[in-house]
Amino acid sequence: MIRLISMQLVRFCDVTEAFARKEGEGDLSLEYWKREHQRFFSSEGHFSEDMELIAEEFEVVEVL
Repeated sequence: MIRLISMQLVRFCDVTEAFARKEGEGDLSLEYWKREHQRFFSSEGHFSEDMELIAEEFEVVEVL
């Protein structure tokens, strides 16, 4: 079970180093985050530096 801490719309080009680090993928850098997410969104057929993303921060409150 998770608890949602925050949720906001953020443009791809405005994602921060702190957000990329919190997501915990790869080497935790913004460069890695942008490269891999651009690859993913492009493979799904849509990518733009101005596209809006839903950025969520959550915490695990119970493992079921």
